[in-house]
Amino acid sequence: MKFFLWSLSLLVASSTLAQEYHLDSIEVQSKYEDQMVEESIVKESKTLAKEAKGETLGDYLEQEQFIDSASYGPAVGRPVIKGMDGYRVGITNGNVNLNDLSSMSQDHAVGVMPRATKKIEFIKGPASLLYGSYSGGVIRVFGEEHQKKLLKDGLRVDTTMSYGSNGAGKIGSATLEAADSNFSAFISTAYHEADSYRDGENNLIKDSDTLSQQTHAVLGYQLDKSNIFKLYYDNLKKDYGIPNNTDESTTIDMKQKRYGLVWHAKDLFDTLEYAQTEISYSEYLHYEYEGSSADGLFGQNQFNLSTAFGLDFDDWHIDTNLEYLDNELKVCHEHGKCDYFRVADRDPNEIDGARMVATTLDPDNPDGLAFSHGHPMPNIDESIFKGGMAFKNFVNDTNEITLSARADLRNLTPNSENIQQLWLVPASIDPNYYDTINDSAVSGSLGWYNFLTDTVTMQTSLSYIQRLPSSTELFWNGFHHATNSYVMGDRCLENEESVNFDFDLMWSENGATSEVSFFYYNFSNYIYQTQIIGNNNEPINVNDISGIGHDAYAWGMSGAGALVYGVALKESYKKNINAHKLEGSVALEAIRGELKDGSDIPRMPPFSASIKLKHKYHDYSSSIGYKYVDRSRFEGANETRTPAYGWLSAYIEYVYKSKYIEGLIYLKGENLTNEMAYNHLSFLKDTAPLPGRQITAGLELKF
Repeated sequence: MKFFLWSLSLLVASSTLAQEYHLDSIEVQSKYEDQMVEESIVKESKTLAKEAKGETLGDYLEQEQFIDSASYGPAVGRPVIKGMDGYRVGITNGNVNLNDLSSMSQDHAVGVMPRATKKIEFIKGPASLLYGSYSGGVIRVFGEEHQKKLLKDGLRVDTTMSYGSNGAGKIGSATLEAADSNFSAFISTAYHEADSYRDGENNLIKDSDTLSQQTHAVLGYQLDKSNIFKLYYDNLKKDYGIPNNTDESTTIDMKQKRYGLVWHAKDLFDTLEYAQTEISYSEYLHYEYEGSSADGLFGQNQFNLSTAFGLDFDDWHIDTNLEYLDNELKVCHEHGKCDYFRVADRDPNEIDGARMVATTLDPDNPDGLAFSHGHPMPNIDESIFKGGMAFKNFVNDTNEITLSARADLRNLTPNSENIQQLWLVPASIDPNYYDTINDSAVSGSLGWYNFLTDTVTMQTSLSYIQRLPSSTELFWNGFHHATNSYVMGDRCLENEESVNFDFDLMWSENGATSEVSFFYYNFSNYIYQTQIIGNNNEPINVNDISGIGHDAYAWGMSGAGALVYGVALKESYKKNINAHKLEGSVALEAIRGELKDGSDIPRMPPFSASIKLKHKYHDYSSSIGYKYVDRSRFEGANETRTPAYGWLSAYIEYVYKSKYIEGLIYLKGENLTNEMAYNHLSFLKDTAPLPGRQITAGLELKF
């Protein structure tokens, strides 16, 4: 069989440049559909689950090129896109921000179980500005409430059950659908429980157990042919360990509730293609325990109002998404005292934060930095108005141009009433430290899509991305149990800015497809964590400061010039031989990140290469894949190295169909060669290596 060279199906085809306007999920067919470079990719969550090596959002998406997962054991894995993580990657639930704190710290889980969603989409390029100013792109998860139609008439039940070895654990999900011509009801639940796993050398990874459960319910009503209303409720619970190097166990108990109403409209007037309005309120809460001691408590309540619509004017199509976000952040961080939100104790004899000034005279703290475990962060209230528009022009049959623009306006107020006195910044040092901040960010992008020939297509975009620094990057300080480090915010951070260039070329003919993709992102202000250097020109270990009780280094938020660039190649080939359907692919990927001072950006994805073969024959399907991940070659300051490894995966299924029932039996294997594998993108790469061999058997039934 012929081998292939494929490059990066740039996992990506945005609503405005590709086959779907995803705000409304309206499909636009093209005579070149099979030859189009994808700028946005949408997949059913159940399809992604078959190839995922775990149950996190990162696990579900890391099969796509330029996407990796920053894993912290089986419970946590936030997607990393083109080497960019945290606040450079947006995650939305439909058109509104997902309420969680996973961007703040990688040990915080993403606030959704991907198995509990219906679809997952990844968008880059001009259309991503509809949802946020993220240099890495936007990931959108969809529930039943985001579908523009009611469910089909009738009653349906869909269940999934599986059991896997070595930390894969027990997985169960069930969905019930009922509908008639005007009403629909949908309820689903997903469950995942797993014990601590063992690595490729059979070492037990302590505190790597997890328990997750999510329930989602939607009621739909069709008022008339133009208007549908959907009311939803969602409840997520996660209880998981963090396999770090502390003596006592570190666990996180996370809860999230969401309530909302979505209004779908169409054909209200001639030029309106669709409209979707969503009102939602969500409550997020997570406790952090060191042993049985409640050392941390984080809460975030969000109100969102979003309106998205599409308009057609002659040769122009316009997509718009407007969102108002009101966000309230609360924190407690003190040894054993965070069973509820409380105000820190203060010494009435120390006025106006005098103790902070005194730290500069403390012989045990010659650098004058205020370090304490207790209540180091203010509560935050912020209101943000976000607006994005994408203008798409069909110049002719072979050329499409997209112009996108975005503006974010923010009002942010820190409330220092809860802070321990040590951390207060007195007026004598900075009289404006806790003043309200009014700031803004603007972004723009130009994209060009060209069908060079009937078999060759090209897509390129140039973007200017400006991101507001998050409230946690600005104000939140304190000890992180998972990474055993102190992190200090910087109130004076300026907007993160980058100029991004993307290029994709695809050739497709007679079942063979070749792709090459390249990106080059130039940051004038790349926000990242860097070690704080003391007066002796050495990194500061806070254990050297009296009264801290942690052997940890101090890190501070900082901005610097940086370059992030990469290339990917991929070739695939499809062939039908009688009833046998064969597909194979080979992919290569290389990403580099460096600061302009000559040092390297930490935790960048190593070079990787993969091969995958798929076979389908009647009711049988199977696949086998092997991915080689190179050793780390460009480590950041104080970053540990990781060796190369290979990862062998296999999957086989049998589908049974009758008049009343459809069944699927599957068997899946991950890391079948039982390699010792380390995830270079993880802060816990050494204490939480990837699992050894896992075997999972499962059953799906539809009635």
